Amino acid sequence: MTNLHQSDKPAIGLDLNKLTHAFDFDPVFTAQSCTIAPGAECLIRGHNGSGKSTLGKILAGELTPSHGSVVWSQAHHAIPFEDLAMLAYRVSPATALHPDLNIDELVAFQTQFRSWRNGLDPMDWLQKGGLQSHRKRMYSELSSGMQQRVKLSLALTSDAGLVVLDEPCANLDEAGTQWYRHLLQEIKGKATLVICSNDREADFIAPESSVSL
Repeated sequence: MTNLHQSDKPAIGLDLNKLTHAFDFDPVFTAQSCTIAPGAECLIRGHNGSGKSTLGKILAGELTPSHGSVVWSQAHHAIPFEDLAMLAYRVSPATALHPDLNIDELVAFQTQFRSWRNGLDPMDWLQKGGLQSHRKRMYSELSSGMQQRVKLSLALTSDAGLVVLDEPCANLDEAGTQWYRHLLQEIKGKATLVICSNDREADFIAPESSVSL
């Protein structure tokens, strides 16, 4: 792959203080307070409708909480909320990429505004994920499992200091799940991982902390 800009940005730490969110004044989950150390793996567990996705969006900076606060820090310095978009990355089954771009174009597009983690090549991992022969197909033409592998490849090989994964094994078959776990292991300890799961063991490796909703 050409023009591969790589870096090693520090992992992001998070401090949650009585964090909660409500829709139409109806709380989605009870107040949560915890610290997620830089480079740690945190599991957010709960059944469907428990608020896992909502909390994941808040931690990734995509949603403002109704009450409480989150402090993000990198190399012992607080991160302004407006800077978080370029430092964090969130993937969910509902995440959509441009439907009319092919895989090569999606990688090239992300290269324009993000770097990749040192030692990781997104095209290499896309090939390992069985997508080499599909690189020229538009994203909208890919199966749901292929789309999930593209999204996970872009997120996990990026140099984001915080990666939030919501039900990462959704739509993955056994081979895709094993591929995902190998890639997740590659960045374990290098980026802070927040994994939202209904306790599907394949979703996570070895969380140092957990939040139950």
